[in-house]
Amino acid sequence: MSVLNNISVSISKGLRRLRKSKHLNGAIRSASTEPPKLHMDKCLIVSKVTRYEYEKHSLDNISDAELEAVLRKRGSDFDAMLQSHREQKAFEQSVARSLGEMGRKVEMASRLTYNEDLIKWCDVVVPCGGDGTFLLAASRVRDANKPVIGFNSAPHKSVGRLCLPTWCSNDVKGALHALKEGRFRWMRRSRIRTTVTCEAKLLDTITPVDLHTLHYSRYSAVSQALDNPDNPQSSAPHREQFTTEQRNSVLHTKVLPFLALNEVFIGESVTSRVSVLRLQIDTGAWTHTKSSGLCVSTGTGSTSWHYSINCLRTHSVLELMKILSREGIAVDTTLEKAREVAEKYNQKLMFAADCDKLAYSVREYITFEDWPVPRGLRVRDRADTVRVKSHCVDAGLVIDGSVSFPFNDGTEALLEIHPEDALMTVHMDDSLPY
Repeated sequence: MSVLNNISVSISKGLRRLRKSKHLNGAIRSASTEPPKLHMDKCLIVSKVTRYEYEKHSLDNISDAELEAVLRKRGSDFDAMLQSHREQKAFEQSVARSLGEMGRKVEMASRLTYNEDLIKWCDVVVPCGGDGTFLLAASRVRDANKPVIGFNSAPHKSVGRLCLPTWCSNDVKGALHALKEGRFRWMRRSRIRTTVTCEAKLLDTITPVDLHTLHYSRYSAVSQALDNPDNPQSSAPHREQFTTEQRNSVLHTKVLPFLALNEVFIGESVTSRVSVLRLQIDTGAWTHTKSSGLCVSTGTGSTSWHYSINCLRTHSVLELMKILSREGIAVDTTLEKAREVAEKYNQKLMFAADCDKLAYSVREYITFEDWPVPRGLRVRDRADTVRVKSHCVDAGLVIDGSVSFPFNDGTEALLEIHPEDALMTVHMDDSLPY
């Protein structure tokens, strides 16, 4: 079994155990003893941007013949890409047609046309794609009572854990009738609210960049004088020196218009560059860190990037057990035992989707003998709030791997969870309801 399959199996087992636990029973709960009612007269379908559409957009909408020539020169399979695009659009049309046959009003939006007016218009948002499309749809819905219910358009290719079960993709009409008849349970998923603080003149520069519609995103370095004097960069000649009162007088705050369902990542845009950040966990002391960036996740995101960053591989556990054995400690050094230990450890990384805690991870934390070891800071833990101050030169604050905001030297962010920001979605049984 491959490493990827091992991870997928471990996550699946962990999710099943979470569903059985008391903790998850609180996350998936019915609003009343009566069957839940879903108001869905006006439905907004959010479509997936296929690779075909992405390539066309990136190359100024050249003709298919020209696009085929470009892609074949790269070694890409144009025919498979086009077939996948057609299957995606056919699935979206089948959902729209089924809703129309039920007498529902339907509008469709893509990543490029999805906006606040359409969100206000609809009763329910219906992303059709995978988890990425679901995250896109969810990030802009700020109304805690507006459901987001997703279909996985390619269940044979992806798991789509945030979407409806596989049978719903294979029987769209049956799934929509099950929703209409209340054969589901309401589910609330916590989301991260991000509030940034910086100089007033820079506040307007904290604007979103869609990472999926551009080849890359780079931000010009921002010079600010809000550093800790200990920061060597703060001694640059062009920087003014402010008193505490002056600093406080010019700082302004802004709540970002996107809510993170999975995670917020903060780090340098160039991955080979060290991310210099100061962190405050809850009300603890500020800690200066150098790392590959900071990942702060929700319970929903605890099965995603947070899990991948922190999970233990079976063979790593096996090597540790063999070292203990050579040190004279009686340990079972079989592969099966190592897999069992790794699975138990990894399952503790996951927590319920409605949990009001954040999970943070400092990626690849850099320590040296002459660099103070952080006192009281764990490189991975759960918290109520996380504050971050940037000492980066070309950094981004990325929400759900999709939308990035500039987060350069002197900018501060507060990450927290509020009950009123929770996303309303549904849970349906994995098996057919009939």
